[in-house]
Amino acid sequence: MRRPMFAGLTLGVVVALGSCTDNVGITVSEHFVATLSGANSRPTPITSSATGTADFKYIADIGTLVYRIDVASIDSVFLAHIHGPADTGATAGVVLNLFVPAAPKGLGFTGTLAQGVGGDLGAPVGMTMDSLLVLMRNGHAYVNVHTRAHPGGEIRGQVVKQ
Repeated sequence: MRRPMFAGLTLGVVVALGSCTDNVGITVSEHFVATLSGANSRPTPITSSATGTADFKYIADIGTLVYRIDVASIDSVFLAHIHGPADTGATAGVVLNLFVPAAPKGLGFTGTLAQGVGGDLGAPVGMTMDSLLVLMRNGHAYVNVHTRAHPGGEIRGQVVKQ
């Protein structure tokens, strides 16, 4: 009679240990990237030596978007946004502010333009965060970096799911 009980206890311990993982903390649910260049600007491409990347990580566990925008060789940046809904050939309104400084970045700026987490972004304009994520998943959102020389946007990149 002891063997079935011992076997059942052993099986229970094996199952419990087998279900343990080292995954602790928060994990990234989705990752999105935009490659920024003047050639992507619309309605007319812009000749510019400025470039950049925008990186977004959505963390579903806490319902937040973490972002970082890095740029190189850009002058007098005064705004950066996510726009949508729009494909690569169209323009659209601002959905979410990413960079709204007290003063524009200087000449030839290279480095991290903006970064933040969740509440830093505020709420998307005219939509929920879930709706913005749908746009990003479907390639219908873009990042636009606005400068004094090109107030409509100097470098742009479509947000693409990784």
